Amino acid sequence: MKYFLSGLIAIGFSIAAMPSFAADARNVTVVNETGYAIKFLGFNAPDDGLDEWDNELDKVLKNQASTYVEFDEDDDGCVWNIRVDWQSYDEAVLWKNVNLCKMTALRLRYDPGTKTTSFLAE
Repeated sequence: MKYFLSGLIAIGFSIAAMPSFAADARNVTVVNETGYAIKFLGFNAPDDGLDEWDNELDKVLKNQASTYVEFDEDDDGCVWNIRVDWQSYDEAVLWKNVNLCKMTALRLRYDPGTKTTSFLAE
């Protein structure tokens, strides 16, 4: 009985240590490290065209803030387009064909010297 109970405890710890399979591989944390506030963050599939976007933000994403973006089971594929609109500017940034399954975080960066926005994937 003592070995049986020890075995059950070991199995319980093993299950608790396993990663959750409920998380979608495309879910990603977006960290704003640009120095500017973001009013719109959108993801769409490459086949959807560039006119169909949903804002993933409930409120403005301030500099140094982050947001977690979760995908629905109905969404297909790892490759997505990403659009960012600034709060104080009419310009938008667009990245096409980003494979979200290969990252868990996107750190958005802005270089004022080159006036270029980029991201660092983690």
